[in-house]
Amino acid sequence: MMKKILPFALLFIYVVILIKVMVLKDVPLIRVGYLMLNFGGTRDGSPNFIPFKTIWPYLTGFKGWLIAGINLIGNIILLVPFGFLLPFVIRNINWKHSIIWAIGSGTIIEVMQVVMHVGIFDIDDIILNAFGSMIGFWFFLLFSILMQSPVYRKFTIGFLIIFFGSAALYLSVLSFRGQFPISFGDEDQLIRKQMIKSMREEKGAKGVDPCRGSGGTGEIIGIAEHAITIKRNDGKKELIRIIDKTAIRSSEGAASESDLKIGDRVTVVVGLLEEDSQAASLILVCKPKL
Repeated sequence: MMKKILPFALLFIYVVILIKVMVLKDVPLIRVGYLMLNFGGTRDGSPNFIPFKTIWPYLTGFKGWLIAGINLIGNIILLVPFGFLLPFVIRNINWKHSIIWAIGSGTIIEVMQVVMHVGIFDIDDIILNAFGSMIGFWFFLLFSILMQSPVYRKFTIGFLIIFFGSAALYLSVLSFRGQFPISFGDEDQLIRKQMIKSMREEKGAKGVDPCRGSGGTGEIIGIAEHAITIKRNDGKKELIRIIDKTAIRSSEGAASESDLKIGDRVTVVVGLLEEDSQAASLILVCKPKL
């Protein structure tokens, strides 16, 4: 009895969370470390019925590979659990049925956003959501094959226990230390928390490269009032606006717009502030290599 109820319960809970995040926008922003994942959506604009019209600029690095990864992977990974859990509820489902469910679920999400006036219709979101659901279904097939063999079944169960146990322990330790890497809230709340956290870490973090040795996403080649121009690693130039909500951090701690200099290597997170799509939510000034 429990084997039948548990999959239904997990899928129901997941769908409720999915609706709250992607449709109702009850969790408009999720912070993961320095990254801010924006699920607030775009309420204005024209619908997109042309496949890959919005995906292609991300694939070519138009707004930087970091933003591309957040937008593409974020839309994909959110539907992976759906594709994995669905076969536990609907028995004997095949890949054809899974594709129908994948496309259908993505379409329902987009239509609900339009009906509730919390987003615009974008067929590329359906494509990404459907791909994520299919990845979940492929994981289910792999899981089913492994569970058929007694040896692989024990190995798989042991691996899952160790993996989730270690993850839970790690997150518990971080949470106990006040360093939990994930938080939820609206844009103002998370940026405020991020600034407070930066100020608290300022003394102990001085001298530490905020870019973690990555060398940044580009180099500042121009400075104007409330804006900088960077030459990205792919050679393209990009104008980055700086507004009141832009958080700036260097190896010395919290910094200001006046601390930015031509020649600085920076990591810039852009496209997450609704006020200005070209404004940075975060600018990290990389520590020069010795």
